[in-house]
Amino acid sequence: MVIFSIMKKFIYALYDLANSSYSAIVITFVISTYFARQIVGDIQLGAAYWQWTAGLCGLLIAISGPILGEIADRKKNGLIYFLRLFTFLCLFLTCLFWFSKPNPNFIIFTLIVFFLSNYCYEIAQIYYNSLLKQSSEDKDLGKTSGFGFGLGYLGTVPVLLFVLYFFILPEQTLFDLDKTNFENVRFTAFIVVIWFFIFSLPMLFKFSSSKPIEKNSSSGGMIKKIFEIIWQKKFTQTGKFLLARMLYADALIVLISGGGVYATGVFGFDFKEILQMAIAANLVAFVGVIIGGYFNDKYSSKKIILICIGALILCVIFSSLIAQTKTEFFICVMIISIFLGTIQSASRVMMSLLLKADNSGKGFGLYAFSGRITSFLGPLLVGTMTFMFSQRIGLLSCTLLFVLGFLLMLRVQEVE
Repeated sequence: MVIFSIMKKFIYALYDLANSSYSAIVITFVISTYFARQIVGDIQLGAAYWQWTAGLCGLLIAISGPILGEIADRKKNGLIYFLRLFTFLCLFLTCLFWFSKPNPNFIIFTLIVFFLSNYCYEIAQIYYNSLLKQSSEDKDLGKTSGFGFGLGYLGTVPVLLFVLYFFILPEQTLFDLDKTNFENVRFTAFIVVIWFFIFSLPMLFKFSSSKPIEKNSSSGGMIKKIFEIIWQKKFTQTGKFLLARMLYADALIVLISGGGVYATGVFGFDFKEILQMAIAANLVAFVGVIIGGYFNDKYSSKKIILICIGALILCVIFSSLIAQTKTEFFICVMIISIFLGTIQSASRVMMSLLLKADNSGKGFGLYAFSGRITSFLGPLLVGTMTFMFSQRIGLLSCTLLFVLGFLLMLRVQEVE
């Protein structure tokens, strides 16, 4: 039984390892930067376009997430079934970035591919997060969640190293790709797909999950069940938590999706420097999230979340108002990396503890809802402030979301 339990946790964590390649290369460091610099040809405008698209995608995720989660709850093995479906859709759509040539004529095409692939990526996350409680005992949820995030950060390093030393740095790349047409950068989409596919297979086909089918669930009953998770004559503790997360998650989306573009536009990082920083950040994040998972189980998710928000506020202020050199920004990114994965891991644990087993799909649909219903606000706010003023002012504006999330989180009761 002990070996079976360890294997189940490891299989669960492997999916974090798998999908982190999409987040690192597509959302944060490579494709987003390539879009702004080479396709749009204006870093500031490209950053705004990318953030706006992320915001609109988040709005669709927020609307559809709880309903898709409820549908999975009513189907035996529904969580795994839909995890497979949206994972494979994400992989297919990611391949299409290959056709995003360095020309303004491909702006709309690239944004559509990003919108659709990111939507499938995030919906798959709903089903994956829903399975956390089935992968571990409650007393170890923090360690299990932290191990998953940690393995994701650690596993991103070889992907980034491979991309850097075989496709970005050499004059003659692997497969002799045409660097003048940025084929070497566009090919990284296939690296994402191969990595994602290989390491997601154990979770998609070996993870055991069986849930009863809920009968006689009309669409009206569906909405009622979803609503009752957050409101029963007043906000439930789950509702209070999701309200707080709704705000601080918006700020996290800004940091994750705009990091590479910000480093390029404000500090002049090139592809090589961005990937080197990403590798270092992932190694630091691995250590941070493993330690954070231990303290999560020892103390509480709430305390960890509050500490992380406070630290991230200070880091954003430093990055936007004080940092002037690449070295200063690099150090700040390393500190951010310690807390970024930890707050996400602690949030996933807190939600798992708040939910009953038969509410996991719809509950994490609401979790996605809370992270996305106003997600257009964060990227649109930052994108607009970037467009009107500068990238520094744009980044600084996300501190408002962190502060509001912190204040609301104080009202949530501790989860044992």
